[in-house]
Amino acid sequence: MRPLALALIVLFAACKAGSPQDPKFWVERLQHADPKVRAKALQELRKLNAKDAAPRIAQLLRDPMVKEDAALALQDLGGPAEVQPLLDAVDTTVGSGSDSATRSTNRTNAKIAEALGNIGDPKAGPTLLRLARANDDYVRLAAVEALGNVRVKEAVPELSHIVDDPAAPPLLVKKAVVSLGEIGDPAALPALEHGMVLERQGVSFFPESSFALFLMGPAAVEPLIKIAQDQDPVYMAWAKENNRAPAGTYAKAALVLGDLEDARAVPVLLARLKYVDPDPVPGTSRLLSNLVRQFAANALGRMRAKEAADPIQALVSTRDKQDEDLTTFAAEALVWIGDRGQARELMKKAQGGVLKLRLIAAQAAVLFGEPVLGKDILAIALKESKGSPQGCVRELTELTMPAVDQKQACDLLATQFGELSHPLEAARVCASDVPCWLPKLQDKDPVVRARAAYELGRAGAAQAVPQLVKACGEEQLLVRQAAVRALDWLTAVPAAKAGLKAASPSLVAQLSAEQGKIQFLKVNEDLRRLQVKLSRL
Repeated sequence: MRPLALALIVLFAACKAGSPQDPKFWVERLQHADPKVRAKALQELRKLNAKDAAPRIAQLLRDPMVKEDAALALQDLGGPAEVQPLLDAVDTTVGSGSDSATRSTNRTNAKIAEALGNIGDPKAGPTLLRLARANDDYVRLAAVEALGNVRVKEAVPELSHIVDDPAAPPLLVKKAVVSLGEIGDPAALPALEHGMVLERQGVSFFPESSFALFLMGPAAVEPLIKIAQDQDPVYMAWAKENNRAPAGTYAKAALVLGDLEDARAVPVLLARLKYVDPDPVPGTSRLLSNLVRQFAANALGRMRAKEAADPIQALVSTRDKQDEDLTTFAAEALVWIGDRGQARELMKKAQGGVLKLRLIAAQAAVLFGEPVLGKDILAIALKESKGSPQGCVRELTELTMPAVDQKQACDLLATQFGELSHPLEAARVCASDVPCWLPKLQDKDPVVRARAAYELGRAGAAQAVPQLVKACGEEQLLVRQAAVRALDWLTAVPAAKAGLKAASPSLVAQLSAEQGKIQFLKVNEDLRRLQVKLSRL
C-alpha cells in the first residue's frame, strides 16, 4: 500500500473514533473540568440512547453541578444497576421554597423519581412513597406516576387518600387514579369507584377511573354491580356525603361494566334501560333518565346481548330532539348486537319525525340490515324529493347545512337518504362472502367501509385483521368505531389471535401519535381498551 493511502486511512479512522456520533466521544467528556461540557455530554449521550454509558452517568449524581442533568439522562438510559445510585441521590431534607437552590433540588428529585419509575424496580417503592408526600407538587406528580410504573402495592392507601383529598390538585388526582389502575390491587376499588363520579374544579376523573377499573378486570365486576343496584352501603353513604347523584353512578358504572363484558351484569343493565329518575323537575328527570338508559344500552351493545335488542329498540325515537343522544346510543347498540330484524324497525322509524334523528336511525339500519331495505331507503328519498322547498331548506338548516338554494334543497335532502342505499347494495352483492367484503374496506363511501368492517368482524374473518387495523387510523369516526368493534369481536376467534397480538404495537404507536387530538378522543378510548386486550392475548 502506498504511504499516502495508508496515511489517509489512519486519518479517517481517527476522525471516525472521535466523531460526536460516537458515544465514546461524549463519555470521555463526562469528566471534563468545565461543568457546561459535562452537561452537554450528558445531553448528547441521552440523544444517542447510549445505555452502556449509564454506569458512568450514575457517578455524576454525586456532582452537584450536573446532578439534575444526570438524573434526566438516566430516565432513558438507566437500568437496574442505576437504581441504588439514584436512591442515594434523593434529597429527603428539602422543603418547599422559591429560592434557586430549593427549586433545583426539587427538580432533581422529580427527575430521579421519573427515572426510577421508568426502570421499574420494586426496590424504589419506599423512596417513591416518601417523595409522593413531598411539599413540592412537581415532585409529588413524578413520584405518584412512578409508583404506578413500579406497581408498588404498599402505595395503594396513599394513592387512595390523594383521590379522596378535596385539596389535592386535579392533575395529581388523575395521576393517582392512573397509578392505582397500573398497580391493579383490588384494595384500590373504593377509591376508583369514587374517582368514577368525582369532579373537582370542573375536571372529571371518569376517563382515568373507568380505564383503571377496566384494567382491574373481573375483580371490579361484583363491586360495580353492587353500586349499580344500591347494594353497597359504604359507597352509598360516601355518595350522599359528597352529593353524588345516583344517576351518575348508575350511568358510569354501566359504561365500565360494558367495558368488562361480564355476563353477570346483563340483568342489571337490562333493568337500567327502564330507569326513571325521581328528580321533581321534569326536564332534569328526563335528562338523567336518558343518561342512564343510553349508557346501559351502550354497555349491552358492547356485550352483544341479544336479549337486550327489543328493549333497546324501544328507546329509539325520532320524535323529539331531546332524545338525540339516547337514540344515537341505542341505535349504535343495535348495530353491535346485529339482530337483522331490528334494522327493519329502525327503518320504519326513519320515515317520520325530526330529520337528524331519522338519519341516525336510517344509517344504523343500513349498517346491519338486509339488502331488501334498499327499497325502503329509496322510497324515503323519493318522498323527500317531492317536499316543499321551504320545508327542505328548514330541515337542511337544522343539519347545519345553511345557505342552500331553494330549488335544490329537496333534491339535496333526498340525497342524504338516497346515499344510504350504497351499503345495502354492497350487502346484496357480498352477502356473507368474506373475500367480497375485504376490498369494501377501501370503498369511497364511509358507510360502506363501516358496514364492511362490521360484516368482517361478525364473520370471524381472521384474514381481515391487517386491513381492520389500518381502518382504525381512518379520519372517519364511523369507520374507526366499526373497525375497533370488529377487531374486538375477532379476539374470540382462535385463528385471529396471532395477527391481533402482532397488531398491538402499531395501535400503541397510533394512540401515542394521536394523543391530545380531540376529534378522536371518544373512539380512541375504545382503541386503548382494545390494545390492552390484544396485548393480553
